Amino acid sequence: MLRKRLIWQLFPSQLIITLIALMIAAGYGAYSLRTFQLAQTAAGLEARARLAQEHVLALLAEKNLTALRNFCTTAGKKSGTRLTVTALDGKVLADSDEEPGRMENHGGRPEIIAALAGRPAPFIRFSHTLQENMMYVAVPLLHNGKNLGVLRTAIPITFIDSALREIFLRIVWGCLLVALLVALVAWFIAQRISRPLEEMRLGAERFADGAFTSKLREEGAEEVASLARAMNAMADQLDTRLKTIARQHSQLQAVFSSMVEGVITVDTEERILDINQAGARLLNLDPEKLRGKNALMAVRNLTLQRFISRTLAEANPIEGEIDLTGRGQEKYFYAHGARFQDAAKMTSGAIIVINDVTSLRRLENMRRDFVANVSHELKTPITSIEGFAETLLDGALDTPEDARRFVEIIATQAKRLHAIIEDLLALSRLEQEQEQTRLALTEEMIIHPLRRAIEICELKAAEKKISIELVVPADLTAALNGPLFEQALTNLIVNAIKYSDEGGRVLVRAGEREGGKIAVEVQDFGAGVAPQHLPRLFERFYRSDAARSRKLGGTGLGLAIVKHIVQAHGGEVGVTSELGRGSTFTILLAPKKAYVC
Repeated sequence: MLRKRLIWQLFPSQLIITLIALMIAAGYGAYSLRTFQLAQTAAGLEARARLAQEHVLALLAEKNLTALRNFCTTAGKKSGTRLTVTALDGKVLADSDEEPGRMENHGGRPEIIAALAGRPAPFIRFSHTLQENMMYVAVPLLHNGKNLGVLRTAIPITFIDSALREIFLRIVWGCLLVALLVALVAWFIAQRISRPLEEMRLGAERFADGAFTSKLREEGAEEVASLARAMNAMADQLDTRLKTIARQHSQLQAVFSSMVEGVITVDTEERILDINQAGARLLNLDPEKLRGKNALMAVRNLTLQRFISRTLAEANPIEGEIDLTGRGQEKYFYAHGARFQDAAKMTSGAIIVINDVTSLRRLENMRRDFVANVSHELKTPITSIEGFAETLLDGALDTPEDARRFVEIIATQAKRLHAIIEDLLALSRLEQEQEQTRLALTEEMIIHPLRRAIEICELKAAEKKISIELVVPADLTAALNGPLFEQALTNLIVNAIKYSDEGGRVLVRAGEREGGKIAVEVQDFGAGVAPQHLPRLFERFYRSDAARSRKLGGTGLGLAIVKHIVQAHGGEVGVTSELGRGSTFTILLAPKKAYVC
């Protein structure tokens, strides 16, 4: 759209308004002058008629028409006025310019009618006799109260139009001169108004270029000066804020560059906006070659790309591990991701902070090896073996039937202990091989490992007079490694017994949930666990209450073993707890079709 400059919007409008005003004033003046001139002419005609009225009455009373006609001719020529005398019936008796006998009856003329009615008035019309516009005024001829006729005076108004035309021409020239002066003044005023605004435009462009020290002159009208002051104040504020932003940016850039952690920022299209030196070093990439590229194409790692997508999709910050192992190197990163928003509260990108946890992962592998080496000392079946052995020593040997049954259980648990250790060692080997193979699973009624686990724990429960309740559909099946799954259940039940009050109860239930998943829950009604401990309960050697755990014989490995057994089954384990009301441990096994047996 073509925009006009302010001066070309102000100047023409002012000039047009002035011209219109002058034209209206000139027209009104000409009209008023003509009206005044006509009124003066009419008054003059009536005065001439009054002056000649007495002489005409005398001649008319004597009925001396010849003398009357001679008088009208002589007086008309001397005064430059046409004199006409008519009878009451409109017949022309005398006329200064024409032979009365050849003139038509004037009884219907408006000025004659007005005079006979006693209301003399001027009338203007075209005279066919003289072939020009004339003004007529007639007065009645009264003698001793009797009306003898009408005396009419007339004069051409051509001279009035000529005089008015000359006057109007002078008015036009005067208006043109005034218009020229007004144009000059309007141009000057428009310049006075537009020039400061033009300077402000140039000043604003200088401000836009960062030249905040070049101030605008605060002059002219108060409104313009106020605007200049406001723009100068704005320039000072912008200068201060930009310097602050530059300083903060420099500080942030220094922090950004000196961070040990890798920091990556991406837009909503997952294009890399920026990456610090630490991040480029961790990824073994050139930061200049990464900016502006899609994260997947730049890093060529699907795990990182999925983490970025999750970060952009989640409203809350997320975290997780990223495996960049490959190309002859072993790398693991722990990543934190969060979205950031623009001024309109719209997601404009995300920031990813990565930490190299390769060394920590190696230490974790070492801990797994350690657990594998000492797992035979920590297996729950040992408790069962010790319990039955003590029972035999306490007198059960004197009862051959009970003694044989207890010895058979001890032998079974010893074999089972050996099998569990072998399976744990196999599980450890699977974890060391990056879980490239799956645990051998078989379809089994889930009630069987549940009953075996409860049977193992009955003696320990009896010591605290704790009842163990089992709620499970008889036909519920799942793909399991029986001994390992039984071990996990036994650890959970033993844990529930430990933290239950004497005379309490432990509830074991299983069922199918939405999506075909199998849920196994072990619930106690004991002391419960504080919320801050829940996220770390399944860590190796972690104790929520170290003193109580040692007193109860805990090693801090039971729940960690449960977690790894469940993960080996392709499932997940979780816990919910409330202080004073107990805890519920839940094992979720994937649907049967997800297993390869």
